Amino acid sequence: MQEISEKKARILAAAMDIFGERPYDQVKIEDIAERAGVGKGTIYEYFVSKEDLFAAGLEAGFNEYFMALVAAAVPSLPATAKLQAVFGRHLSFISQHAAATRIIIGERPASRSEMREAMVGRYMRLGRFLEELLQEGIAAGDFRPVDTAVVAQAIIGMFSTLLVFVLFAGQAADAMEKQAEKLLDFCLLGLAS
Repeated sequence: MQEISEKKARILAAAMDIFGERPYDQVKIEDIAERAGVGKGTIYEYFVSKEDLFAAGLEAGFNEYFMALVAAAVPSLPATAKLQAVFGRHLSFISQHAAATRIIIGERPASRSEMREAMVGRYMRLGRFLEELLQEGIAAGDFRPVDTAVVAQAIIGMFSTLLVFVLFAGQAADAMEKQAEKLLDFCLLGLAS
């Protein structure tokens, strides 16, 4: 994995903070440079445009999210416990990174085909991860045989429901945990062998 420089990491972090605070069209490179503590020209040493910086931030944010989910699925756990851990990590991640999550949901500007393709690629990567977890559970007898692609998409839909609750409904953490438990129970009941 390519190591990211400290300066580039500061620029990405500042950009994602600002993109999370205001609409894309209202973000200026100067604002990002000021928050990152670098000159405007320094940003262009790493990114060719604001759109390129935005796309890099989305990718970095998703990678951090995805790696958090993978880390939650500890190999020694049974599939049911892995799925519970992944649900929990999803909820804690989106709660802790609400501004970045808003950006990922919006995925602006989506006019570039490369950004749309990257968005689809991230979605497919998450789907494959969930499918593998489901297949493991089926093989171990923890889950009944199901169409893992369809169930993985249903889980992603549940994740999206939790996003809405966290970002737009303003519910307290304990209420969010109860919502996540209900969704997970529904999922596990459907998967029960």
